[in-house]
Amino acid sequence: MKKTVADFLNAQKKKTIASETIERHVIGLLGTDIYWKTGGYPSLALAIQGLVDEEILLPVKAKELNCKNPALHYWYRIVPRDEKPEQDKRQQLLTYYHPAINTSFYLNHAKEFEQDESSLSLLDRFFKTTPALLNLVPITANERSFQIFRDEKWLLSAAGQKFLQRVGLSLEALRCYVTHEPFFYYAKRVPGEGSAVKALIVENKDTFFSLKTLFQEGISSWAGVSFSLLIYGEGRKIEKSISFFDELDDYRNNAVDFYYFGDLDPEGINIWHALTGKLPVKPLVYFYQELFERYGGDTPALRKGQRFSPEAVQAFLAHFPAATAVGIQKLLQTGHYLPQEGLDYAFMRELAAKREN
Repeated sequence: MKKTVADFLNAQKKKTIASETIERHVIGLLGTDIYWKTGGYPSLALAIQGLVDEEILLPVKAKELNCKNPALHYWYRIVPRDEKPEQDKRQQLLTYYHPAINTSFYLNHAKEFEQDESSLSLLDRFFKTTPALLNLVPITANERSFQIFRDEKWLLSAAGQKFLQRVGLSLEALRCYVTHEPFFYYAKRVPGEGSAVKALIVENKDTFFSLKTLFQEGISSWAGVSFSLLIYGEGRKIEKSISFFDELDDYRNNAVDFYYFGDLDPEGINIWHALTGKLPVKPLVYFYQELFERYGGDTPALRKGQRFSPEAVQAFLAHFPAATAVGIQKLLQTGHYLPQEGLDYAFMRELAAKREN
């Protein structure tokens, strides 16, 4: 009976089949008399359940059971052959790999097993040749990735992260960690322990170097704010690299106020807004106001489309006086912008002197 049902299923092109359809085929093939002499419906139900156990059929559980005894589901999904691991592969999954590797995912995902088999073998070798894993000195994820897989980028790639999820492991379990992308910065002076620090993050390179020159000349105060740390954001890169700030030993015991100055366009505002999700950072309103007052009547059009985030713009403009906020909003809505380079070295020098007099 079971072979008869299995042969019928192998000939099907559809993905699902009704148990009633299977029964009608068997009766039609064997004839009613032989069907019942070979066990009839109870034997058929046993055969179907056997095929479920072998994962040749999967019950469609959303459907109700029929009213017969023993009960069967009304519908079943026919599992393609390439989805069923071979028996020796199954045994390998259960017994061969190191117990730290969770192989349960692959029992019902033969295609994924074929894709990951070489990675599984490499990981298994690493575990079996490193019995004192917990005593290993932690190293970077790229270093561990090369050590295990001979590919320094793989472990942190999308494929590597998906693989770790499948086998139930984390970077911590492999005794490795992610390194933060560093940023360029200039410190006017090393702060005393416990002192307050004002840090200015700027979006673009030219503005960073102009401000760095001013810092070196002893000019670092604008609008009553005296900065001692200057950080080059390098566009959107700062959204990730800002985590590197935790690596700066000189600032670990200091309260730091962060300010941001970038292009007056959707992209620059989006960068500032993204940073606010990671640390409290304020726009340097004084610089933006001076930039807008100087060039607001002669603004260039954006050279390319940028993602306009109403949420980011609204949060940004909340820091400005109403009249300035209305002007900036109009600039953005009409597809214009102002680059931060509008405040050049000479003008920022004048602004500092103007505030001092």
